[in-house]
Amino acid sequence: MNDFDRFSAKNAAMSRAWEMTGDKKKEEKKEYKPAEPKMGICDVCKQEALVRPHRSRQTDRTDGAASFGSVVKNYCEKCFPKSKKDLNTPPPPSAKQVKNLLKGAKKGLF
Repeated sequence: MNDFDRFSAKNAAMSRAWEMTGDKKKEEKKEYKPAEPKMGICDVCKQEALVRPHRSRQTDRTDGAASFGSVVKNYCEKCFPKSKKDLNTPPPPSAKQVKNLLKGAKKGLF
């Protein structure tokens, strides 16, 4: 058996294995749902309110050794960290801006 035959046999075996296990991974994936709020004390403002857990990364350095891990903290609705997707969205255009855009489009047509 030469190298090419071994490679093609290995490739065929890997593709068969992928076909057998590929569909299971897709079925097992669960849809992301945010956690339901519950009564508790917020870790930032220290007030009792409806809180939701938030997982974040934390790194520490002590005596020259670095450690990292994830920490779960409870935040109320006011203190909950904003997502980057929400921060980057521009504000909706005002009525004056919309009017100017329509004028520009109208001029472009004629």
